[in-house]
Amino acid sequence: MVNRVQGGQLGRKELSPAKEAAYVAVASALLIGAQYVLSFIAGVEIVTILFVSFVSVFGIRPGVECAVVFSLLRCLLFGFSPTTLVLYLVYFPLLATVFGGLRRMGKRTFERCSLPLVAAVNLFLLVAAAACLAVVCTDVIKVSRLWKTTVTVLLWVLFAVFVALCLTFDGLAAAKKIFGRSAASAMRLLVLTAVAVLCTAVFTLLDDVITPLMLGYSRLTALTYFYASFTAMLPQCVCTAVTMITLFVPLTTALEHVVRS
Repeated sequence: MVNRVQGGQLGRKELSPAKEAAYVAVASALLIGAQYVLSFIAGVEIVTILFVSFVSVFGIRPGVECAVVFSLLRCLLFGFSPTTLVLYLVYFPLLATVFGGLRRMGKRTFERCSLPLVAAVNLFLLVAAAACLAVVCTDVIKVSRLWKTTVTVLLWVLFAVFVALCLTFDGLAAAKKIFGRSAASAMRLLVLTAVAVLCTAVFTLLDDVITPLMLGYSRLTALTYFYASFTAMLPQCVCTAVTMITLFVPLTTALEHVVRS
């Protein structure tokens, strides 16, 4: 039985095994359906926001179960590729673990808003922004001239996203005494958005390591594969940022209502 939901988090041992299995099954079906419907549109990705919302309400164990089911269903739909199967079975359980741990960082953490927390968030966001800027300035990503402008623009957009998140977070921290819980909720959302964007980038980087290793690519082929996947990673990161900011709160609120009913 589900006894209560506090602060958007389910307490431990509140779901019966039957209900947990049912929620995992429905969530897995939604994930695979969303991925299939939008698989024809490059750069549009909503699996992350759906999965992260589920984990933020239900926790690590149901999240890992959903990750495994989703990964296997994806192979049934799109074909069993050993590299893709390993990638999904590594990445999504890790994503569930990360956001299952972050759900303990509730609104009260940001209401207190300690100096170490503000410093850590600023460091995280500014390092991510600096990485984007460094890639643009050093031209380390060697892509064709056809893609060079696109990659440069997307890197600047991602840089702007991280800087905007940092400035907004600092502004909310400064105005916390005025806006109270609303500011704390917004600060938590910004942190979760930044982590989701970073995890989206990590997904592509894992693919760039796993696929060449398993298929025995040469160094040149592996670099070519990395450059090609990089052009797909950037729009996905931007899409993750937009969907997290706009959909995370409505989705988690809806899931909490489902659990209460």
